Amino acid sequence: MAGYTFSELTALPTKPRGTAISPAWRYLKGAHATVQGVFDGLTAVRVAKQKDDPRGRLGRDEADLLRAAIVFTSSGIDACAKRLLRDTVPLLINGNANAARKFDDYVKQDLADGPSDSMSKAILSLDPREEMVRLYVAARAKASFQGSSDLKSRLCDTLGLTNAQMPAAKLKALDDFFIARNAIVHDLDYVNPSGTSEARNVRSLDGVWAECDAALVLVAEIIAEAAVNIRALPKV
Repeated sequence: MAGYTFSELTALPTKPRGTAISPAWRYLKGAHATVQGVFDGLTAVRVAKQKDDPRGRLGRDEADLLRAAIVFTSSGIDACAKRLLRDTVPLLINGNANAARKFDDYVKQDLADGPSDSMSKAILSLDPREEMVRLYVAARAKASFQGSSDLKSRLCDTLGLTNAQMPAAKLKALDDFFIARNAIVHDLDYVNPSGTSEARNVRSLDGVWAECDAALVLVAEIIAEAAVNIRALPKV
């Protein structure tokens, strides 16, 4: 129908070299395809309604599809990031100075506070370092990522990425996406969830597309930079 255009996400680049990042990249491809499918479905719904004017405010079902795109994008970030941490951090802390320092800081902090029961068990295990690394990765990958500070401290820093590799401003640019994500996931996107009003936040097609696209592009860049750090590791 005239006036309707498909919302095409930015195509993913060629997969970076390295087997360690391959599972995370497969997750990213799956997330990208899923989110694109939501936008394609939204276009199909709008065309099926045969509106005379493709501009204007979206209907409730259409707005819910935009919310679904945000949720699926967030889920994709979590899946990719957690898989990337599990597959690469054990390698990086043995040869990347930044990643190793973050691991050492984690262990020192745990020991200073206790140590915790889990750390005590790791120390007494047959392979203490391996068990401490497992605890470290589990701590970083335990919860969902809900903001740029999460991506910085729990993902980029853990991977040993420098500010030059992943500038803080680039991460900060995703804060609006995470604000929307949290409003939807935690409060069903109600403007005032503690009140009596059923008003929900207004979502625009262009705005949601831009936020989801930027988030997926950023994850691809993080995976690529992690691959760079892995390739730079000393050869054993």
